[in-house]
Amino acid sequence: MLPSYYQHVCQYKNSLVTAFLRVHCVKPVGGKKTQFIVMGNVFCSEYQIHKRFDLKGSSHGQSTDKPREQIDETTTLKDLDLNFVFRLE
Repeated sequence: MLPSYYQHVCQYKNSLVTAFLRVHCVKPVGGKKTQFIVMGNVFCSEYQIHKRFDLKGSSHGQSTDKPREQIDETTTLKDLDLNFVFRLE
């Protein structure tokens, strides 16, 4: 899968598929090993983003914990917060 992913992100520079830029592993002396990934930010755009969602395809624990009056364009909403109907031909 990795070669196809790499080919896709190289061919389509403006793809909305998340670009994984680096993979790192750090282990402080006497500490626990931690691995992390540096990813490209798809929210860096000249367009105003009114709502953003972190969709996982699950309903377990997948709703925001903010009260409705505190939700603004900087709030990242989750699967159960998605209240849109998408119609595709």
